[in-house]
Amino acid sequence: METATKSENTDALQGAQPLVLGLPPVRYRLLVVAVIAQTATILITWPLWQVRDMPVHMPLIDLPQIPFGWWMLATLVLVLVRPQMGLAVHAASLLVAFVFDQYRTQPQFIANTVLMLATVENVGVVIVRWFLASLWLWAGTHKLLSPDWFSFGSWYMVKSLHVNPEDFQMLFAYGVSLGEIAVGLLAIFRPRWAAIPCVMMHVGIVIFLSPLFYSHNESVMPWNLATAVIGSWVMWNAPSIRPQFRWEWVVAVLLLVYPAGFYLGLVDHGIASVLYSNHLPEGMITTKEDATKITGWGDLHVPFPNERRLLTLYFQRSSQPGDKLHLSEPRPWLGDKYYVLNNEGGLVEQTREQFVQGSDDEVFGMEVESRRIRFLLARAGVKMLRRDEQTTIYAVEIPPERYRPELLEMLAGLPNLEQINLAGCEVTDDDLMRLPLLPKLVGIGLANTPVTNDAIETLLKQPQMMVIEYQQSNMTLDAILEFEKQRPVD
Repeated sequence: METATKSENTDALQGAQPLVLGLPPVRYRLLVVAVIAQTATILITWPLWQVRDMPVHMPLIDLPQIPFGWWMLATLVLVLVRPQMGLAVHAASLLVAFVFDQYRTQPQFIANTVLMLATVENVGVVIVRWFLASLWLWAGTHKLLSPDWFSFGSWYMVKSLHVNPEDFQMLFAYGVSLGEIAVGLLAIFRPRWAAIPCVMMHVGIVIFLSPLFYSHNESVMPWNLATAVIGSWVMWNAPSIRPQFRWEWVVAVLLLVYPAGFYLGLVDHGIASVLYSNHLPEGMITTKEDATKITGWGDLHVPFPNERRLLTLYFQRSSQPGDKLHLSEPRPWLGDKYYVLNNEGGLVEQTREQFVQGSDDEVFGMEVESRRIRFLLARAGVKMLRRDEQTTIYAVEIPPERYRPELLEMLAGLPNLEQINLAGCEVTDDDLMRLPLLPKLVGIGLANTPVTNDAIETLLKQPQMMVIEYQQSNMTLDAILEFEKQRPVD
């Protein structure tokens, strides 16, 4: 016969104590912690659970919207009164709320519910042990695999600590990611050793996210505090180092492996532990009035759940025929997508050329800019101009003393550029061959540079290039006139 788990033995020893609604006192108190955390999270994000006009709901099935806030709180009261039944009702209600609006598929709501399982069911200790191991292991791994984390992501976090990011960014970036991986490995191989690091890490996250430092995403603070308390108890009471039963092996392997599906587009980042890596798809909607990046926050107090399907669904439900969506994808094997909304509200996929050119019935599509490239160019001293604070970058100027040929390649991350000023830079004909295709680029400043007429053949590859400032370069007027003849006439 299978031996009893350590948690079951612990509960048996507590049997002499009066049970609290069917649970040992310690486990009931931990359940209260999880319920308080979920209650606080729902209250912080209260408008998310109500019927609203904007941002639009994103239902899995198109149903008449109903408010869920008070019902979700009522299910948490039921959890306290009838723990097993209440947890089942709360989890089911959470899933139904997700069906009505996928904007609610935030990791903190899911994780708080999972933490309750550890306190209500004996097998919950085992399941939550592997859930947390996966969470920590993949949170660090996703950061290690993200170039955005090692650029602007960690930079601004370090800056909020009131120290010089130049001196500490890489130490912080590697320290956080490797630290999370280390705690995850401890949870796998030496769970008791992970108990104290669990407390330190999650309390530290709450302090860091507080107004004292980063002042960001208060909705995850209750979850982190609950994880510090319940997670450390789970690790300390893990029944064994290795899985003891076949079902536990299945649970362990599944939880440790499935987050890799994120990189194939098979698993949502909200349940794949993609936390603060900034390595997510993004969307830009272009209308006749303006171009707007799809974001979250505001009164909802949560980020937009940047999944490919949700970006397109949001576009369909919030836009008008002729509007366009650029879906920017950091996972190269998935690729960017370009869409226009037809008169029936359906998505029509376009090529990049069709997207940016527009027509009488369609707007000229604007593409998502790379935050990482913007950050790196700014760090390199490149001047970037916007027409106003909310618009994309339309012009850049590289100071001669900061010029490097590789900066030209990086301009691919600013796909809406119309003007580039390289005046006075030591730019050569070969350097210009590194310039990416920029479909809106109309002018380039090459005054007082070593470029020659050979550069014109390269510049002709830019579909909208019309103006070359060539004074005091090695270009000739005849070559410029020939260039202008080859340009399309509106």
